[in-house]
Amino acid sequence: MKKIVSNTLYVLFFGFALTLVIACVLLVINVSQGEGQSYHDIEALHLSGSAEDEIKYRQIRTMVQTQTTGGFLPMQSDYGYQALKSEKKQFLYQHLKESIYSISDEADENGHYRISRIKVRGQRLSEFDLREVINAFINDNPEYFWIENLFGYAYSDESTIVEFYSVLSAADCEKYIRRFNARIEEILASVQDGQNEYRREKQIHDTLLNACTYKTGVTSAADGWQYFTAYGAIVEGQAVCEGYAKATQLLLSRTGIPCLIIRGDAEGVAHMWNTVELGGEWYHLDPTWDDNDAEGNISYEYFNLTADAISRNHTICDNIANIADTDPSEDIDPLVRYNFYVPLCNQTAMNYYYAEGILISQCDTLTEEMLTKAIAERMSEQEIYIPLRFGTYMPYNDYISKLFHESPYMFYVCLENANAAMDAQHKIDLGSLSLLKNESDLTLRIRLRYTQD
Repeated sequence: MKKIVSNTLYVLFFGFALTLVIACVLLVINVSQGEGQSYHDIEALHLSGSAEDEIKYRQIRTMVQTQTTGGFLPMQSDYGYQALKSEKKQFLYQHLKESIYSISDEADENGHYRISRIKVRGQRLSEFDLREVINAFINDNPEYFWIENLFGYAYSDESTIVEFYSVLSAADCEKYIRRFNARIEEILASVQDGQNEYRREKQIHDTLLNACTYKTGVTSAADGWQYFTAYGAIVEGQAVCEGYAKATQLLLSRTGIPCLIIRGDAEGVAHMWNTVELGGEWYHLDPTWDDNDAEGNISYEYFNLTADAISRNHTICDNIANIADTDPSEDIDPLVRYNFYVPLCNQTAMNYYYAEGILISQCDTLTEEMLTKAIAERMSEQEIYIPLRFGTYMPYNDYISKLFHESPYMFYVCLENANAAMDAQHKIDLGSLSLLKNESDLTLRIRLRYTQD
């Protein structure tokens, strides 16, 4: 293969070597940072007064739209509902779904907008039971963004009276739902007809992360309820991890991709992310941590990971079945954290680096030709990343050295050859590369900058 690397280019490579090393260090550090944000704890109140208080409710006529575009069949999660083993708990779940659009127009004495009360006859549900139901409901239905992190309950003989609340009045809720529907429709319109599952997922992932930024300094709903909701992420463009996860679940489900919320910890901080099903296999997806690039770019380090990969810095909460199966004579902590379903995630086919990465096994002439062609294809589409995945023929750092630090500096040779074939609009600034190394997964991501950016 003809090499057209100039002496000037070698000088540039050495001149920017220190910059690249620093960029590598900064980027690797940044991936492990981030103020992971917990889902907000649900508060419980003991109701007082008559269960038949005269409360004026208004039925909201504008509903959250469930249809999609592109002919995709929308998916609806029911893992939360299915985990409710009691008919009484399932009854409460279903009635909440029916009453969610029936909201008072005036706030009560505590400033809350009431949702129609529900009476579960013939059983006293514990506070843990009630929390389980509302968590199941929120887990399955991220579109109901107005439900407050609060519920009230009381007992009447052997029955349980439950009251849920809205953060918005009925009138305001209708306005917010219209904005919500319009924005969802706009985002879904970006998904092309006939796109496969991986491309649909990536399109939604990128569109959401381009429109939303992580809201720092938020610790509870008192700092702004919207940051914990799909509404905050989709309409207002600011959210914590719970908002990212709910928005991702909602949008992917609308394009026919099963998507769940996972609760756990990330580096010791309570956190929420997703699992997605592609081609019959499940993967972990953390949109919050993919929105954590030092330069404000979208990352793919947490795009479709196995359980082993996500577990390096994420801890998954226990399954509800393991908690609910404890001795019924023992009280269960109402604030215990759990998941309703955690699918097995052990495949790599839809991981970003396996789906799109360039596999480098050896550093020989054939590899150089293949790499040059692959780089040129990405440059012609003005993609900002070149993802590499390494084999096991050599240690990881030997691949890095042969590509970037040892003569003939194969990656730079390939890059300049590809650059020479491009017009001005698609040429790369050869002195502005950034690298992100991931030795654990044997991957490397190169950030490109185009001369006309």
